[in-house]
Amino acid sequence: MSRPKWNHALLVVGIVLVAMNLRPAVTALSPLAERMHLGGMSRQAIGSLTTVPLLMFGIVGLWAGWIGGRVGLARALGVGLFLLGSGCFVRSIPGPGAEVWRMAGTVLIGAGIALGNVLLPGIVKSRYPNHVGLLTSFYSTAMNLGAAFGIVLAAPLADALPGDWNWSLASWGVFALASLAVWLPQMRPRPTVHPPTRPLAGVAVLAGRRRAWEVAAFMGLQSIVFYSSIAWLPTVLQTRGMTEVGAAGWVSGMQVLGCAASLVVPTLAGRRKSQSAWAAGCALLNVAGLLGILFLPLAWTGISVLVLGLGVNASFGLALLVIALRSRDPETAAALSSLAQAAGYVLAAPGPWVVGWLSTTAGGWNLAFGFVVLLALAAAVAGFRAGREGEFGLSGPSSG
Repeated sequence: MSRPKWNHALLVVGIVLVAMNLRPAVTALSPLAERMHLGGMSRQAIGSLTTVPLLMFGIVGLWAGWIGGRVGLARALGVGLFLLGSGCFVRSIPGPGAEVWRMAGTVLIGAGIALGNVLLPGIVKSRYPNHVGLLTSFYSTAMNLGAAFGIVLAAPLADALPGDWNWSLASWGVFALASLAVWLPQMRPRPTVHPPTRPLAGVAVLAGRRRAWEVAAFMGLQSIVFYSSIAWLPTVLQTRGMTEVGAAGWVSGMQVLGCAASLVVPTLAGRRKSQSAWAAGCALLNVAGLLGILFLPLAWTGISVLVLGLGVNASFGLALLVIALRSRDPETAAALSSLAQAAGYVLAAPGPWVVGWLSTTAGGWNLAFGFVVLLALAAAVAGFRAGREGEFGLSGPSSG
């Protein structure tokens, strides 16, 4: 019996809302960093509020597929939204012991986002197996929009709310819990009962498959390119001669254009049996954008930023798409997502620090961003390998 159209609409809206929650609790920190520093927080403490979630994406992400298999993908996503919303409130508790609350809340935020990161591909694979490319485009675009909203609304919310930056950050907890209310109908059906399995059993099976590591390599390399370049891009643009306002304007435009890329590219790539050319091509766009930022005349630097925006956002959408399309079934998708995202985010976490250290050691940005260019070239190779036609599962031979 087919599901009523309104059920499909509610599910798609729920998927989009879950995705929109997976970035703003982290991206909202950047515009508020100077206020937080002037309020008495050290820059190291502020930086840890971004590094810790990335580490949690990897650590908890490794277990997320198993959790989804035990309680059901939809229910595990609901738990993720609850942890995320609670973490936003806990992180913003002021007064005595604020440092402890901030770290505890940050850990909860990272754990909640990790569940969403890993389990959304499995939800799409299980509910819409014939429309994976389209749904992946929807939710990867929603993730980019959420990231943009976190950046754009952080300061206005801090100005409008009585608690300054604490309340601004806490407001994303309200959004997460409101989204949980919309997602609740998906949590009501009893999940399919699976035989008890060892924790990480699916990940352990996939760890012995070369194709799984090719997908993981692409996820990890595109992640480190994104986080390493974006973390320092405004600074690099200013060293090239842009004003602070001009640099911020180009980075904002890059994010808007990136939403279009993440909407269109996975949809088109999902119609093909192989995504190799798309994945390698988008990684090479990153190479072109990074080299343009470093070496082209200033008049062309902004265009290079937009090229980089196309590449990094489309690459992320393609990485999610490849996880779904290479998986034979939802259980494989959840396990592969756990493996790929755990490896990817643990790899990405130290990236911004390494690039910053290289810039200090070399006394400039050419060596530092040259290192990111090499990573982007490696991502092109990994993307070509990961995007090849074929599926594999937790049992049985691979196809293709």
